[in-house]
Amino acid sequence: MNDKLNLGVIIGSTREGRWAPAPANWIAGVAGQHGGFDVDLIDLLDADLPQHLAEHDMWSTPSDPSAAVAALAERLDRADAFVVVSGEYNMSIPAALKHAVDYYMNEWAAKPVAMVTYGGKVTGGQNAAQHLRQIFPELRTMTIRNSIAFPRFYQHFDERGEFTKFDESEPAAKTLLDELHWWARALANARAATPMPSPF
Repeated sequence: MNDKLNLGVIIGSTREGRWAPAPANWIAGVAGQHGGFDVDLIDLLDADLPQHLAEHDMWSTPSDPSAAVAALAERLDRADAFVVVSGEYNMSIPAALKHAVDYYMNEWAAKPVAMVTYGGKVTGGQNAAQHLRQIFPELRTMTIRNSIAFPRFYQHFDERGEFTKFDESEPAAKTLLDELHWWARALANARAATPMPSPF
């Protein structure tokens, strides 16, 4: 059996001047070296989701999605697991990330998700992670125990402008990815054996 699974790494901020692409590219690189994943780096800035969420989007009834909406749906559906990279803004997640989570439903279901967060406080964005832990179960998505946080990330750049905490975080990243892979394989097998029942 091919043990490689599809991993979607989601850049969860679209704000100007965002730092999110740096940790997203880092964790995507570590995942690529892990050996258990084919990695798809998903930037919500490129997703071009409509600003307004209609009822037919929320409840996944038949509609005619735009090309951008359909393209993101296909990438999310193809993934067996996710790593969401998010900053913390006002004790929570960015609006663009919440919008993307809410826009889809079946694409997230019966899959595991891990969080990589960052922030200006000592918690390193863990308030954002805790909110995601409340949100994802409503979509029947399982959040794994391990996460990675970068507190006060702006204080950890060297004279060349390189972030200095990625290397020391690699052991934690490998542990996170091992756990994520275990859950992704278990849930992929479960989805293949028995379709998930309708939530309605």
